Amino acid sequence: MKVVLIIVSCLVGITFIVLLVRSRIAPTYPVTARDIPSVISQLQRSGKDGHFAVLMFVPPGSTDGQAANLQYSIDGGIVGLNWVLISPRNIADQAKISEFASKLGYRLDEHEMNNVHYLRVTGSGISELGARIIQDFYQIGPDTKLGMITEGFKWQPQ
Repeated sequence: MKVVLIIVSCLVGITFIVLLVRSRIAPTYPVTARDIPSVISQLQRSGKDGHFAVLMFVPPGSTDGQAANLQYSIDGGIVGLNWVLISPRNIADQAKISEFASKLGYRLDEHEMNNVHYLRVTGSGISELGARIIQDFYQIGPDTKLGMITEGFKWQPQ
């Protein structure tokens, strides 16, 4: 009888741990550059600072397999495009992305939060800028599937 109780207790404990771990893993949604306006709209409707969407993709011809990460987030109640300087690809392409955006008329300002540096731009056109970075800078087609994780809202494909 004691052995059965021990086994049942272990199974309950293992099940609890598995459910806890699964609840902490952010789902990855398939999106395209064409979805960016809808991503921004859904993020904006979530309406809370700290909510974000990160589009992840490995550029064609990449020899190192490092993904670029394009983030939209809410800060001070305003949605902006962020180029977060954590991933090796984002760090390596920082100056080129800044120059690319500048040529399109956007100014990326440097920020830091929690010891993480990033470039940020707000205002009209952040949807177009994100799409241009993906399509023109990285040469990824507008209908190519990218990965996206979100915080603060669940992606609802249109």
